[in-house]
Amino acid sequence: MGLGEWVDLSGLIAPKTEIDNLLNRIESGEITRLQEINEVFAELHANYYVNEWTWAWDKILSFYQLTPDTITAADVIRIVKKWEESVVSLDEMIYSDARKEFSLSFKTGFGADGNIQEKALDFEYVRGAFDKNPFVITTLKHIEVKKALGAELIERISHLR
Repeated sequence: MGLGEWVDLSGLIAPKTEIDNLLNRIESGEITRLQEINEVFAELHANYYVNEWTWAWDKILSFYQLTPDTITAADVIRIVKKWEESVVSLDEMIYSDARKEFSLSFKTGFGADGNIQEKALDFEYVRGAFDKNPFVITTLKHIEVKKALGAELIERISHLR
């Protein structure tokens, strides 16, 4: 379970095969109560990370043309470094984009009757300071956590090369 296409079912991201299976069970009359549907949803939710890993592992092996029998610690380190580079790069783009939201051009409607400093103060009063913005803080923390996660895994397996 977890291989193949996934679908978004009103916020529940799940393997399409499992949603199709649920629909078939409803159509056949095997499932007739809302509580039974909720139980299937709860099970899909509870198994999300296992199913996600099944999907990701399959994609990793396929993309890097590896098999469970041939993958090495060096392969894993290479994949983790590429993953970390991608995640951090994306987060840095998000951070950069967020910084634009706090630029002078976005402060146009603030402090309209004042000077540049008053516009900036009015903007900060309404929107807050960039370095204290919860989204910005979360993005920076995400970068830090992902770098640490990658480094920890590489440290753990680097002696297996």
